[in-house]
Order: sequence, then structure tokens, then C-alpha cells
Amino acid sequence: MLENKLKNEYSLYLLEHKNNPVAWQPFSYQITETAKKENKPILLSIGYSSCHWCHVMADESFSDKETAEFINENFIPVKIDREEYPDLDKKYQFFLQIIRQMGGWPLTVFTDPDLTPFYGGTYFPKNDIQGIPAFQNVLKAVSELYKNNDSKLDKIRGNYRNFIKRFNQTDSDFNDFQNYTKEKEISSFMDQADRQQGGLKGSSKFPNIPVMNYLLSFAENDENIMDFLKTTADQLCKSGVFDHINGGFYRYCVDSSWNTPHFEKMLYDNALNAEFLTKLYDVTKDPFYLHIARKAADFILEHFSTGFGLAASMNADSPDENNNLVEGYYYKIFENDIPANFSENEKQLIHNHFVFKENVLNLQDIDYEKYVKIEPVFEKIQNSINKEKPVLDTKVIISWNMLFVNTLLTLSEMTNDEYYFQMAVNLYNKVKNYLINDDGSLFRIKYHKDLAFNHRTLEDYAYTIDTTMRMFEMTKDRIMLDFAVKLTKKMFEIFHENGVLFFDTNHDVSDTFDEAVPSAFAAALKNSEHLSQISDINSEIVNQLKDFGADRVLKFPAGHPTLLNYFRFGI
Repeated sequence: MLENKLKNEYSLYLLEHKNNPVAWQPFSYQITETAKKENKPILLSIGYSSCHWCHVMADESFSDKETAEFINENFIPVKIDREEYPDLDKKYQFFLQIIRQMGGWPLTVFTDPDLTPFYGGTYFPKNDIQGIPAFQNVLKAVSELYKNNDSKLDKIRGNYRNFIKRFNQTDSDFNDFQNYTKEKEISSFMDQADRQQGGLKGSSKFPNIPVMNYLLSFAENDENIMDFLKTTADQLCKSGVFDHINGGFYRYCVDSSWNTPHFEKMLYDNALNAEFLTKLYDVTKDPFYLHIARKAADFILEHFSTGFGLAASMNADSPDENNNLVEGYYYKIFENDIPANFSENEKQLIHNHFVFKENVLNLQDIDYEKYVKIEPVFEKIQNSINKEKPVLDTKVIISWNMLFVNTLLTLSEMTNDEYYFQMAVNLYNKVKNYLINDDGSLFRIKYHKDLAFNHRTLEDYAYTIDTTMRMFEMTKDRIMLDFAVKLTKKMFEIFHENGVLFFDTNHDVSDTFDEAVPSAFAAALKNSEHLSQISDINSEIVNQLKDFGADRVLKFPAGHPTLLNYFRFGI
């Protein structure tokens, strides 16, 4: 019988599960041999340390002895930190889309011993709720289907393999894209726009920055687009998605009015949101946008800094007075968090501009001048909070750090502020020193001085090259250009095959889509084409990639705002 082997891991997410009665195995491709030997399906559980619903499922199911016994007897349980293996996360999130399930985390997938998926979902509760089956019932049903070799599973496996095969085929090239009209692609995004509340339509609100950046390219000549972007930016600045008391953006809001957030703070969200607001400020000159962008960047620099770069995330959950982990407990403002010594003027400011929705601060009837007057009140509330802070996941992820370097460079460029430029240079050099080798190979994650995680992905190279090129453009330092060329050659060596730039080293995942972060493929193509014009980067490979990207855009335009931005504007 297998035993839980997570105690020797370095991932905070994996260590959070080291005492589960589930016999969790860390991921390695050797796990397939174990599954074949025991003739059991694999249970993959994929999440990350700051994910609230990952904690809930761990408490409800993975800490439950009865559930654990059934898992251990009937499955090979594998726990994966999606920040260590984003390629596996993409692969199995894509599978959920194929079987028409919503994606998200925790990601729960059942696979054959060879890792071919046949069933999955996200969070499964301990008991049936709102149409979601109880996890124990799911486990029993899946185990029964697998043992009986049910024909339904063969059909699902076949559909998955056929879909992947068709998905990687190309039917169009860049010449075909020339006939695709801007009006058609703009409408594919604006049809999703929530013009009253900002963001895209839906019961939850994500910033969707790749879409906003694409639309920003048209905004100066289109009043409707500009109004929509300003409505979205106003929500980023005033609603519950921004932590006005402590600083920093939460990941998203669970309601369509942007009132109540999911409280985890991710490095990439803060990088992308702050950069978008800075770019919009450059067009509108609204100081509110720049102020919140600075506030987010300053929060990250102060609270996410480690000896090797910036940390990945800050947890959504923190202990309450009874030492129970509660989502948002540190961030929610309760009556005893409000100082008793507020002046009459401060009380009036609170009355006029503060709205507490489920103890989360939202702002009303406010502009930049009023906001600045209120900020001392924020500071007073912050100083009065006496709670344990949420845990910081200190893993340094190279791709996310490079996104943040880009944000600092944008802040510096748009404001002529030398401070942000120096912070960008310092962070870039620190990450380069600890995570990039002289030959252009790199590490994905740094855990501590003597430990780096070497599971490389396309986004690690693409974002590093993108930031290196940005540094070259701003400094004209030839060393930066030469380094970008070296990285690009290494990227082609690792990820390119037959005109496709794969996301993973095994060449299983060819992902061109934008998600919460911009498409790594788009960043790779943009910089590769630029470098092919001024260096010895292979232009034939670049043209192949351009054709592949154009084919994907024509098939799924709404999924590729960053690639469209490059094809239209070269940015």
C-alpha cells in the first residue's frame, strides 16, 4: 500500500497536504508505472496554495479517513501544484472543456495509468449540493466504471484523442488572416462587454486584462470602447476587487457587481492590472488610474519581496479568533477593526464614501481628489487591525516575475519615474542571477538558495525574452539583445517541432490562448519575428509559427486577443 510522500516536497501547496490520510504521491512520469503495476486509475488533484476552494476540499474530503481509505484502495492519488506544472494544468483544464465541464481549481481529474483522462471536475463537496455530486459518490461511480471497463469510458477516451489530433491540425495560414476584418474581431469581444458594470458579462467578474489590452488599441478612435474600458477601470479602482486598506488586487469577484472578492492575491494579477491602469492613464490622463497602479505595485514590492525575486501569491484564508481558517478573515472589516478615535471629519468621510458589502470595503461617489483625502483613514484602519496575516507562498516563479518587471518598466516609461525603472532593473538582475544559466537554459521556480525547480515551460522563456527585449529597447544595451537571441534559440530548441511551438517539453500541449495571463505563444512569436529581422534567428520557423497562430485565431478569435493585437499592431 502506498504512503503519503509529500513531507519531503518544497511546494507550500504540497506540504499543506502532507498529513492527509490520502496516500498522496508527488507527480513524476514514473507514476504511470505504479498505476500499471497495480492496475488502478490515477486520481490527479491539481491546485495551488492560496486557493480557497482547494483548502475546503482538503478539509472536507482529503482529511476524511473514510474517503481517504477508498481513494487509497482504488486509485493512485497524485497531488500537483499547478504553479510547478502549468502544462499539466492546461492539459487537463482543456479536457474539462472537451467534456463540457467548467474549469477551475481545485482541478480533479481521473486518468488511465498512461495519464489519458476519462472523467473530471473541479471542487466536489462532501455532500450533494446544488447539483454537484458528493465526492465519495463520484469516487465510487468512477471506480465502478473503470473496473467494469465501461464502453462509455472508451468513447470519452476516443473523443479526447481525436479532438487533440484535430486541434493540432492547421487549415489556414497568415495569408487567410488578411481577409479577416477588424470589425468582426472587435465585435467578438464587445458582444461580451458588460457596459453597465464593466468587465465581461457573467455572474463573476475577472479583470480579463488580455481582452482589455486588445480593446485599448482601438479606444482612442472608438468612444464606445473607451467608455467600456473606463467603466472597467473604475471598478478596478473603487470596488471590492482592490484592497483599499492593505493594498493589492484580489483575483476576482464572485458577483456581477464587483462587491465580494475571492481574496487570494496573485503576483500576475497585480502585475497585469497595474500595467493596464497605467496604459489607460497614458491615454486618459485620469490620475486615479495611475494612483491605484502605483499603490498595487508598491504593495507587491513591499510585501512579496524575497531574497530571490517576488513571491507567487498571498493566501485567501487566515485564522480567526478560534484559529479556524476563514476565507478573507484578515481582509474583512468588522466593527472592532474601526478605530474608536476617529475625528468627526473622518466619520463623515466614512459615511459619505464607504460601502461595506459583506464586510468588504467598496467606495462610492469618489474621484481621485476625494480618494487621496480618505487614504489617511485607510491607514488608520490598517494600523488598528490585530489579526494574523495570511500566508505568503514564497516560491519565485520566473514568468510571473518577468510580467512584474514589465509592469515596472511601463510605470517608469509612462511617468518618467526613475524609481520604478531602478526597481525593474534590480528585480530583473536578481531573477536572472538565480534562475537563468549562462547557456540560456532557465529554471521555472526558485524555492531557496540551493533549490530550484527545473520543469520549464514556454511561458518561462516567452515572458523572459519579452522582458529582456523591453529592457533592450529602453536601455539600448547590446548585451540584452544578445541575451534575448540566446534565449530564443534555446526556446526553439526545447519547444519547437514541425512548425508548432509547444507549451511543454514533452510536446503534448500546443497552447496559443490567452487566459488570466497573456498568451505565451503570442509573446514568443512577437519577439522571435522582431529578432529574426535583426539577428540570425531562423525566419522560416517564425513564418511557420505565424501561420500556426493565424490558423488558431481564425478558428477561435475570442480566445486570442494578444495574438490579434500583435497581428494588427505589432504589440
